Parts: sequence; structure tokens; C-alpha cells
Amino acid sequence: MPMRIFLALLVIILGWITQGCTNEADRNAIRQMEQAAPLMQSDPEAAHVLLTDSVAHPELLSPEVNARWCLMLCQLADSIDTPLPYVPQMKRAYQYVKRHGTVDEQLQAALYLGRTYMDDLDQEAALRTYTEALQQSILENKPNQSGYISSYMGDVYQFQGMYQQAVEKYLTASRYFRQAGNYRSQGIAYIDASRNYTLLDSLDIALTYMLHADSMMVLYGDSMDRAGTLNGLGNIYTEKGYYPEAEMYLKSAIDWDKADVAPSYLALAKLELLKQNYVQARFYLKQAKSPTHNKGTAIEIPYQSYLIEKQEGNTTKALAELENYVTISDSILWLRNNAEINGLEDKYAYTRVLSENMHLREVRSDQFKLLIIALLIILCMALAYRLLIVRKNLKIAQQADELQEQKSHLLEQQMALDSLSRQLKAAQQDNQEELRQKQSEYDQKAQEVEMLKQQYIQQRQYLLQESTIYKKIQKSVSTPNPDHKELLTDKDWKALYKCIDTMYPSLSERLVLAGITPTEKKYCYLSFFQLDSKQEAFLLNVNIDTPYKNRTRIRQKLKITGSEEKLHEHLALWG
Repeated sequence: MPMRIFLALLVIILGWITQGCTNEADRNAIRQMEQAAPLMQSDPEAAHVLLTDSVAHPELLSPEVNARWCLMLCQLADSIDTPLPYVPQMKRAYQYVKRHGTVDEQLQAALYLGRTYMDDLDQEAALRTYTEALQQSILENKPNQSGYISSYMGDVYQFQGMYQQAVEKYLTASRYFRQAGNYRSQGIAYIDASRNYTLLDSLDIALTYMLHADSMMVLYGDSMDRAGTLNGLGNIYTEKGYYPEAEMYLKSAIDWDKADVAPSYLALAKLELLKQNYVQARFYLKQAKSPTHNKGTAIEIPYQSYLIEKQEGNTTKALAELENYVTISDSILWLRNNAEINGLEDKYAYTRVLSENMHLREVRSDQFKLLIIALLIILCMALAYRLLIVRKNLKIAQQADELQEQKSHLLEQQMALDSLSRQLKAAQQDNQEELRQKQSEYDQKAQEVEMLKQQYIQQRQYLLQESTIYKKIQKSVSTPNPDHKELLTDKDWKALYKCIDTMYPSLSERLVLAGITPTEKKYCYLSFFQLDSKQEAFLLNVNIDTPYKNRTRIRQKLKITGSEEKLHEHLALWG
């Protein structure tokens, strides 16, 4: 039973340690993510605030919670163009999803990881990630995912200025999208291929793919998609020198997307500048000064104004527009550099904190391992101690069985002796010779009985001396007791009673019949340990004359008259 209690406590301690390892950051992050999830569609900005405010140190999150947090931030980045998680966070999320997520989730996480690499300008790592994901999507027969991966690979090649390789990837993506039935994405892949052909000065091929894209957007795209292809056609026709067609497509683009007309008006201004229609060019530039998502429009407007004034010979105005262009360029460059510097500072701070936290986690891990080792050592020691106790108890039980067998044999010999005694008495009147023979047999049996008695007494004495309670009592009476307290606990008394009752089964019952009280019973059982009055008083923490008074009262109740007969010897006859 004590061993079971120890094991139960060990299980509770280990459970408590495991529960303690459940990060408080996990609970906070999960609570915030549950609040942000319903807002992902209805109010993504609020959802982003909840997610970013909920986690100060993502490296403290468990792998599962970190993966969920990162993927939610990535989805928001797609919808409202917020920053993606840092590379270490996304790598950790990808590693978890790769082990525990579905194929679709693994491919999606790989796409996001590649994009975070691109944010860090690590094109090699991004291409390596995309290549691995593309191989997996092909093996799993996931054409739609293969299309997206190929498109992102095209973006990397375009960023590196490798326009021919970019075109190949975009056209590969278009084939995968067509296989998956994702015709809108196929049209976007054609747009990307067309723009790279434009950068390669292959305007006829660029026009062909942009026309394909436009026809697909008519069927499968929305108004913004259609406006994008029309704007692209207008720019290509402008490059080819087909000004009427260019003007028609650019104006159509404005009609299709009234919310973001600045890029198309700027393209019209460039067209009018080429046609040397400066009044109309100024009009279009004025119209281009409207809100737009195109980041290059704001810096392009003063430059086009500078070209207009320069070609008209307005040197002062041209210089002013050029200065304005330089100012805006410098301002944008300053903002961009400042943002990059802030980003680098944030990444450096995060990397430093990540390193410190990793060190702390390693220290905590080492401490946890040491604690587990200590608990295992304690468990092994407890098991070893338990085995020793079990072996000792088995030995005592074996000796008790042997004692019982000797007692049974003694009873049999005693009965045989009584029988011979009766036979001897009967034969005394018949034959003196037979009397002597019987007397001889009787004496022999008496010796055997006495020998067995002595063996039985010695065996009982050995069993008593080998018991744990005997050793504890002997140790207690020889050890100082400064606190003056009873040295035997209830558990010790139970062990003492059990030990004596094992050797003298009928003793307890006969003491009750003799009117012995529980207190007097203690002195009766202690008598088998053959302590003097002073030792018993020390053991029980009573006055030195109390044991003597109790033994005197016990001897009177048991009618022990002979002063030579010891109490434990008389009690042994009862057992």
C-alpha cells in the first residue's frame, strides 16, 4: 500500500510538471485567436491587431499554437497586405505542419515560407522551398497548388531579372491552372507572362498573352481583373506605337475600375506626351492624382510633368517639377530605407530575444531532465527498498511456517508422550520389566519433547529478533530521547502485536479472558523483548516505577505466584 501511494504521488508530480510546462503564452494566444477568428472576414484589421497584440514572443509558443498563429497572420497578409511572420516563426510553423498537417496545408505553409524568404531577400532559400513544394504537389496530383507554386517561382526569377525563366514558370503555372479548372488564375498567369515578355522587348508575344488573359477575364474575372488586362493592353499598344488602340484600351480600363483610375490616367498622360498633345497630357496627369494602390504612380506624376514642361521649353517649370520629382523620390526612398532599417532593427531585436529565449529554454530543459533523472533515481531506490522489504517479509513468513510445523510436530510428540504415559501406568502393575522398558521409552520421548521445546523456543526467539519492530525497540532504548515522547507509534504497536500474535496465536484472546486491560496488554507484549523497568519506562515515556506496578498487577491477575517465573515465560505457555 505505501508503494502504491508513492507511485500515485509520482504520477501526480509528473503530471504537475507537464502541466507547468504548458506555456502561459499558449493560453493567451489561443484566447486571442478565438476572438480574432470570427473577424478574419468581417473586420480583418481588428483581427490583425488581436493577433499581433496577443503574442509578444512567438518563440515561447508551442509548435502547434505557433503554426496556427502564423497561418492566420499569413491569411490576413493576403487580404489586407499586412506583414508576414518572420522567417524563424514561419520555418517552425512549416516544420510542424509538415509533420501533422494535410497535404494541402503543407503546400500552403510552404508557399508562405517561400514568401517570407523573399521578404528577407533570400531568393535561394525561397526557390529551394518552392522547388520542394512543387515536387510534392506533382506527386500528390495537386494541379492548382502546383500552379500557385510555379507562379511564385516566376516572381523570384522576375525579381532577379531572369525574365525568360520567369516566363517559363508563369506559362507552366497557366497549364496547371487550366488542368485544375482555375481559369481566373490562368488568366493572371498570362498577364504575368505578358509583362515579362514586355521586359524582354517581345511585344508581339506579350500582346498575344495579354489578349488571351483579357478574353479569360471577360468570362472568369471581376471588374478589377478586366481593368488590369485593359491597362496592360493599352501599355503594350503604346510601346508598339499604336496610339488609337492604346487610348481605347486605357479609357476602357478607367470605365471598368472607377476606384483605382490613377495608373490608367498616368498611362494616358504618357501617351499624350508621345503625341505631343501637352494640354491633354496635363489634364490626364491631374486626373492621375487620385488615391491608388500603385506605389509607383506618385513618383511618376512629377516626372511626367517635368517631361511635358521640358518639351514645351518651360525651363523654370521643368526645373521646379524635376525638383519636385527628386524631392518625392528622396522622400519615398527615405521612407523605404527607414522602413527597411526599422524592419532590420525589429528582426535583429527579435533574433536577439530568440537567442536568449532559446538559451533559457535549453536551461529549463536541462533542469527538467535533471528533475526527471532525480525522480527516476528516487523511484528506483523506492522499488529496491520495496523489494528488500518483500524479501524480508517472505523470509519471516517462511520462518513462521516452519515454526508452525514445529509446533504441530511438538503437539504430535506431546500426544504420543501422553499415550505412552497412560500405557506406562497401565503396565506398571503387570510387568516390572515392561515398566522399565516403558520408562526408558518415556524418558527418551521426554528428552525429544524437551529438545523440540527448546528448538521451538529458539525459533520463536530468532523470529522475534529478526523482526523490524524488535530492531527498532532495541535501537530506541539505546538512543537519547530529548523530547520525552513515546517512542512507539500506533504503526509500531500494530507491528509489535502482529509479530507476537504470529508466534503466540491464542495469547491475545486468553489475555482478554483473564481481564487484562489494553494498557496492561502492552506490558504483556513488551515482556517478550525482555526489557528492564527502566528501559520500558524510557520507551513509553512514563515514570520509572510505572512498569513495575503494572507488571505486579498483571501477575496478580494471571495468578503468577512464583517470583522466579518470568512474565514472558508464563505468557509463552499460554500462546
